Amino acid sequence: MSLDNLPVEWIPLNLGKVVEYGKTTKVEPSQLTDETWVLELEDIEKDSSKILNQLSFAERKSKSTKNSFNAGDVLYGKLRPYLNKVVMAPKDGVCTTEIIPLNGNGHILNKFLFYWIKGNIFQNYVQAVSYGVNMPRLGTNDGLKAPFILVPIAEQQEIVRQLDVILAQVEQIKVRLDAIPAILKKFRQSVLADAVSGKLTDDWRAQNSSSYSAISDHSKIIEGRIRVVKGKNSKPEQHLKNEEYLIPDSWLWTSLDTLTSKIVDGTHHTPTYIESGVPFISVKDINDGRIDFSNTKYISEEEHKELSKRCNVEKGDLLITKSGTIGRTAIVTEDREFSLFVSVALLKPASSEVNLKFINLALQKWVNEIDVSSRIVGSAIKNLHLKDMRVLAIPFAPLKEQEVIVDNIETFFKLADHLEDVIASAQKRVNLLTQSILTKAFSGELTAEWREQHQDLITGVNSAESLLAKIQAEREASKPVKKAKKVK
Repeated sequence: MSLDNLPVEWIPLNLGKVVEYGKTTKVEPSQLTDETWVLELEDIEKDSSKILNQLSFAERKSKSTKNSFNAGDVLYGKLRPYLNKVVMAPKDGVCTTEIIPLNGNGHILNKFLFYWIKGNIFQNYVQAVSYGVNMPRLGTNDGLKAPFILVPIAEQQEIVRQLDVILAQVEQIKVRLDAIPAILKKFRQSVLADAVSGKLTDDWRAQNSSSYSAISDHSKIIEGRIRVVKGKNSKPEQHLKNEEYLIPDSWLWTSLDTLTSKIVDGTHHTPTYIESGVPFISVKDINDGRIDFSNTKYISEEEHKELSKRCNVEKGDLLITKSGTIGRTAIVTEDREFSLFVSVALLKPASSEVNLKFINLALQKWVNEIDVSSRIVGSAIKNLHLKDMRVLAIPFAPLKEQEVIVDNIETFFKLADHLEDVIASAQKRVNLLTQSILTKAFSGELTAEWREQHQDLITGVNSAESLLAKIQAEREASKPVKKAKKVK
């Protein structure tokens, strides 16, 4: 949007011509009462114009000079202006000097000024003239030179009225859209709980219970484990009984150790990193059920071979994070060489019959619902011990039923993923919608029909020219009178 094609009844000018940007009333801490509201920049949410905290002087114990403001003033955060921190003051108070109180003094509606500051023309100007690299701010002179449009007061009122109505509707849409991801998260957790407790396949079992046996399938897995696991680990650890929950009678409980041939974490020592080589995966690289290779560190082929003697990752293995952010999982889906850091554990299936996707579901249910903190060791860096993972109780359904459960879950989760994508796209459009509406308002498009019907309210004594003359006259009248020089 530019200021080239404005309605003829409007006047483009500098903000300082009609608003005293930067003119503030300073207040010292000694002048404040315990009840005085003290507003800091961190109390304002970026972009949304929401006040997050309202703390009093007694709560803040501020020691610096503040700017005083009155209820209804526009409070504009000049520090890091790209955060778009601007609010309407709901009551009197004081604020950091990095917030500039603005008032239209009756000639410019404060709400009109508020909406203008949130619009693209003002925001783009501020981005262009702000100074300072790490902590940019809008200087007073640049604030006075900022672009503005002087609109007849009656049309200002109409613009504000329409914006209040339309943007309130946009905000309602935004609130509803923002609530959906949390609903989808609960949906996933609910479906997951039903899956690993057998509720999801109640109907399937009613028709197929006599055809498949969890006991028989479990025995085959144990036989397969015996063939590959030797020595002291040949006898698997038993699961903890206190972590059992209600499952169908045709299922059984087993331990994670029983279903795996190896549970081991990555190297406990920081390797030597190089610019390119074999990817070295840590907790930060496991996200959303996938291994993200886009921002990994690298180690040499020689070091990778040495680390692989203990922790050899292969296609079909399951990874789970055990330090820092605990419980993120990913199944290795490709033949690709990489090594692990201590923050990630490797789970190898005990035999080809093991359905790691089903185990993954059980692990996710465990992460979602049990008191993980009771098994986490460490204060600064949280860590889940391998010994506790080995005795984790895993529900075991007949392998065919596990396949059905995994298929159903993948269908449900794909639907949820699709809905999330749709919502994310809608959220982006809604965020752009606010600026689109403000652009229509300040280009004159929003009130074009109103202007045609109310020419008497925007011409003559009600015109922008007349309003500007009043503002200029009042400014001249408010200037201090210079003392006349004595005639000698």
